[in-house]
Amino acid sequence: MSELSTEQVIDYLQQHPDFLVHHPELLAQLELQLQAQGATSLVHIQQRQLREHNTLLKSQIDAMSKHATQNELVYRLFSQCHRQLWNHDDFDTLANNLRNIICSSEDVNDCKLVKYNPEYDELIAHRLSHSGHYLGRINKQECEQLFSEDTQSVAIYLIGDTKHPIAILAFGSNNVNHFEPAQDNLFVLDFINALHLRLQKLA
Repeated sequence: MSELSTEQVIDYLQQHPDFLVHHPELLAQLELQLQAQGATSLVHIQQRQLREHNTLLKSQIDAMSKHATQNELVYRLFSQCHRQLWNHDDFDTLANNLRNIICSSEDVNDCKLVKYNPEYDELIAHRLSHSGHYLGRINKQECEQLFSEDTQSVAIYLIGDTKHPIAILAFGSNNVNHFEPAQDNLFVLDFINALHLRLQKLA
């Protein structure tokens, strides 16, 4: 039997466009030969791009889901804290109850609400003078003022302002990555405003 020419093969495939659909084993062999020669089919390129796109979308959805779950937990936590503001007229009782609520979060190991004292002036100047709050790591001397040695990351909020400080609310975590500068502060700052008003009334 004489060998078919390239033109004859092309003509046949044009007349029978579903040939490879009915003979998928041949298509697989052709793809293997192309790959062996170092070429990549357009279909493979598209498949790879789709897989990469799907992987990216899945990662984004997972991150959004995790963020939403964390926001819901924070919202519930500070809803409890809001209720404490109007249940007590004693600073120490309020501070103790807030500590119990905040520390119920598995990543928060310590919570301190302390009245302003001049000993905190350096901490305020160094960490809180710009925005009134700081999230991240602090040095050993600053840590000793508020937390235990195991504390790795903190969130510190000034109640009042640098000219008229009233108190400091601080959270500590043994997880070095739990508090970071880019973290969302919306629910916490809302509580800080309410706490500020309450402490002014208790003063």
